[in-house]
Amino acid sequence: MVILMEYRLGNSLRIKERGETLETICPNCKKVVKFGMFSNLERRLVPNIKLVNCSTVFFLVCPECAGIFTVDEQKGDDFKKGNKFAITDTDLMPLKPFRSEDINE
Repeated sequence: MVILMEYRLGNSLRIKERGETLETICPNCKKVVKFGMFSNLERRLVPNIKLVNCSTVFFLVCPECAGIFTVDEQKGDDFKKGNKFAITDTDLMPLKPFRSEDINE
């Protein structure tokens, strides 16, 4: 049995590159690397008040193991404004599964 996980990194078609972090330890491969930082928008319609809630999803990619992590939106905004010290290895969080499927093989 194989379990496929699907993750959501925003729902906009445009992903923006935000630069590289300072050297930090990857939680996945334990190597000291500079993560590539990207952002995407997550828009959601709130039907009962007819409002579109828009937030920014920040995600980082390890250049060694291709591990993908996310950070808090405030930390991402601070990084985007030029604070290279805003993100450390303790800020990296695993992605939350959006959907999973069991496939029998």
